[in-house]
Amino acid sequence: MNWILQSQGFPILVILIPIVGALLAFAIRPIRRYVAILSALATGYFALRLFLGGPGWIQPIPLPEIKAFGITVANSLQADGLSNLILLLISGFAVFIFIYSFYYKGGPRDDWKFFTFALLTYGAANGVALAGSVYVLYFFWGVLLVTVYGLLFYGRGDVEGSARKMFLLNGVADFILLLGLLLLVIYTKDQGAAGQLSYGHAGMGGFKLDSALPILSFVCIGIGALTKAGSFPMHTWIPKAAETAPAQTMAYIPASLDKLLGIYLFVRLCYSLFDISSNTAVQVIFLTIGAVTVLAAVFMALIQKDAIRLLSYHAVSQVGYMILGIASGTLIGIAGGLFHMMNHAIYKSTLFLAGGAVAHRSGETDLNKLGGLARTMPLTFFSFLVAALAISGIPPLNGFFSKWLVYQSFVEMAKTQPVFILFMIAGMFGSVLTLASFLKLTHGIFLGRRPESLSKVKEVGFTKWFPPLVLALVCIAFGVFAYRLPIRYLISPALPAWNGLVVGWFQPLQFVGFIILLVSVGFLIYLAGRAYAPRTRKVFIGAEELTETEMHYSGPHFYSSLKDIKLFNEFYRFASGGSFDIFHYIQGIGKAAGKTLKQLIDETLNEVVKFVRYIFMQAGGGLSRLQTGGLQLYLGWVFLGILILIILLLGGGGNA
Repeated sequence: MNWILQSQGFPILVILIPIVGALLAFAIRPIRRYVAILSALATGYFALRLFLGGPGWIQPIPLPEIKAFGITVANSLQADGLSNLILLLISGFAVFIFIYSFYYKGGPRDDWKFFTFALLTYGAANGVALAGSVYVLYFFWGVLLVTVYGLLFYGRGDVEGSARKMFLLNGVADFILLLGLLLLVIYTKDQGAAGQLSYGHAGMGGFKLDSALPILSFVCIGIGALTKAGSFPMHTWIPKAAETAPAQTMAYIPASLDKLLGIYLFVRLCYSLFDISSNTAVQVIFLTIGAVTVLAAVFMALIQKDAIRLLSYHAVSQVGYMILGIASGTLIGIAGGLFHMMNHAIYKSTLFLAGGAVAHRSGETDLNKLGGLARTMPLTFFSFLVAALAISGIPPLNGFFSKWLVYQSFVEMAKTQPVFILFMIAGMFGSVLTLASFLKLTHGIFLGRRPESLSKVKEVGFTKWFPPLVLALVCIAFGVFAYRLPIRYLISPALPAWNGLVVGWFQPLQFVGFIILLVSVGFLIYLAGRAYAPRTRKVFIGAEELTETEMHYSGPHFYSSLKDIKLFNEFYRFASGGSFDIFHYIQGIGKAAGKTLKQLIDETLNEVVKFVRYIFMQAGGGLSRLQTGGLQLYLGWVFLGILILIILLLGGGGNA
């Protein structure tokens, strides 16, 4: 116990405490909510101690070595500035999610599943961040597959289908990741670092992608990392989960935790293990994945009419910006991608939690049945509005600053290779479409006419509005004070090779003054407009007066015409038919392989049965020929048997 409490040993507590908490939440269910919050606070304390310890290495905690195929895989838990940042973020989001879930509507007999599996997922995620070898990394990565599978069973509707889809897509990706890690072990064997993740104390400088083995290892690990992050085309389990999982699960898994871990491993891959810029072809492939992820998901978000499902597509779209920044291979791009990972987890969790608060009070997520809730739910509206502007990249909020860093990396790269500017254009276009979809979403939920069915809706309780409000304020602080807070104290320690130098110019505080001036002018215009009271007139069509309900035009209707555009119509037709859902292809291949294997086994067994039958028929036929019914033949067999026994007895006596 003393060893655990020492500076070398206490990091393991960030793994053990949530696991013990999960066992207590399962065994003593009446106290599960308190156990979850206390476990998160205790784990957060040790994560904070690690973070405040500085960006240097924590002395590795040795675990038993594994020897296989002539390769010794050293195992350890260790931490540096990047893993310390991830641990701190995981714990921070866990605290907010557990507070939000304290009085969940699901009822006291059901939510033990959420707290149990959420705590197990929490511990496994910390294990991934602390992994010092490929064995430890993959062990906890595999545990996450099981715990998230169990967590998705807590919800409504077709939870089994959602969990199965997640398990299949992530299971295939995890197998590919395992292949990549094994190739990494083989590749590093001759260099005396087999089995280690080879983080390096400071910054960039990994293996060159100059031969088949490191390229294949890079691609396989990249697929595993980006699938966990929710990148195209392995993202389709996230919108499916949005149909069944409650808001806190969506805020905890795809919005924050999976993004943190997936992008964390991708940063390790491009920042410490390999040099992605050493192979332009591989770099362009991953940049293209990032651009397609941004645009494809945001186009799907534009036409959604369910609030949570729309948010789920944006949880996918924003991953593209992280991939673009990290795959650029530049320090400022990697810093931007890492910063955007953190920002995304903040504002996307805010959006899911605020959307969940609306669903909690109204019982609806259909945008056509919502509206006008800003006055009755002001705190939730404020939190949602700030997060919506942040994810849209509106300055001076945090989402703008991280995207701006990513764009600056392509401005620098375009000086030598102008083609890279296309990826920046894709990102900027994605931001415009993101803003358009959130104008629809904000209007559909909080503005416009409020339906009569929502006349009694009021603000949610403290545990529901406090977490998203705090996260919304963080969005403001991390944008306005980007240089002084997150860049200086979070991003720079995580990337020691980056000294915080930002290319280009942007002063958030000066921009805030400009924004305040514009808002003040707009408010004065608004007050002037209210001096003239509007006059209402009746509206008739075909001599019949239209009611207010008949004249209502909901926010989602403004974007319905997108489907009529020829190019977009084909895209949406393919998407709605599942043509872009790789899950269907994997499932189809599995069914075809199963049927083929079944037929092969059936044919093989039939041939074996025929052969055995033939042998027995021949043996039976031979024996039947010996049954002639003649006394002389039977006496002959008797005398032959006696003769054999005599020979055996005499032979045995001679040996004695």
